[in-house]
Amino acid sequence: MADHTADVIVIGGGIAGCAAAHFLSQRGQSVLLFEKDSVAAHASGFAFGVLLPRLFDDPSDPVDELTKLSLELHRQVSDELSEPGEPLQRRKASVLLALDEPMAAQYRGLYRTHSSSLLGDIRWLEYGELSHIEARISQHVIGGLYLGESAEISPSAFTSAMWRSAEARGARLVNTEVESVVADGSGSVGVQAGGETYSAAKVIVAAGPWSSRLLEGTGATVPVEPLKGQIVRLRAPGPPMKISLWYDSDYAGSKPDGLLWCGTTEERVGFDEQPTESARAGILASAQKVLPFLADAEMVTQTACLRPVTADGFPAVGPLEDDSNVIVATGGGRNGIVLGPALGKVAADMALGTDTGIDAGFLSPARFRS
Repeated sequence: MADHTADVIVIGGGIAGCAAAHFLSQRGQSVLLFEKDSVAAHASGFAFGVLLPRLFDDPSDPVDELTKLSLELHRQVSDELSEPGEPLQRRKASVLLALDEPMAAQYRGLYRTHSSSLLGDIRWLEYGELSHIEARISQHVIGGLYLGESAEISPSAFTSAMWRSAEARGARLVNTEVESVVADGSGSVGVQAGGETYSAAKVIVAAGPWSSRLLEGTGATVPVEPLKGQIVRLRAPGPPMKISLWYDSDYAGSKPDGLLWCGTTEERVGFDEQPTESARAGILASAQKVLPFLADAEMVTQTACLRPVTADGFPAVGPLEDDSNVIVATGGGRNGIVLGPALGKVAADMALGTDTGIDAGFLSPARFRS
């Protein structure tokens, strides 16, 4: 039974689960990672992967501290795990485009607020200034908020690097679907998977939108559901874009694969992960409004993934009950890649009973108890 036991069992091979495994193994814990497909096979393998600096410093925001911690962890992990000549994180400026006057007024206000802050290179650019950076932006754009401190990662490469780090320290991957989480109230916890029982001192459930199903047997209610997001990848004419663009709730940017990625959608369609023609049409129409040259682009591929969102829209990280040995780490939604390292580290800290460094009380899954 030695292969069926560990200090901590982690369910889910996405960015939060692999972060938990990484930080746990760094501290000498034995880890079993359960993933029914492969590491970064779902949302953590298909996301856009741009890290924007946090512009709204609001201590009353439950995600404020978590976001700051996660952006710092992104930098630390990238510095630690990047291979020579192949950085996991690259600096790449982003511009938040203003498509109407109210949006322009908001971005100008943000510029005035943050231009002298520690966030670095932030500028409001009128259209004429913006066109010097990317001449192909539509003249219908009023201007944009330039964020020189934003960065870009490949979520798949970043997630896989954390897993390789954990595996090198002895963590083991169990490529089997977990059927249920076992918590009998006596302090013993584990999982049923592939008709077998695995046990540990703690279980971390980081299975994205599938987390709710796994927790049903514990009697806990953690309302997490899938939010489908789709991206199209284009072979666009002309040179690659040097910046990433954000407009309304969409984005576009050239990636290291040589393609220009455009997204995204927010669809509540259950666990349907299939790309759709209607989503493609909507994404292309939105992108061509700000980048008319994309009308001549060639569609190469389209992806879809399911992002986990909770009933109140905030992440869930913490034990099911005050003394529970089952810890949840999910609910990042559209910010899942940004928040993934912190969700994993906070869950790892909680599993070890060590200080998380932030006040994560409001994010406890216990808030959903009826």
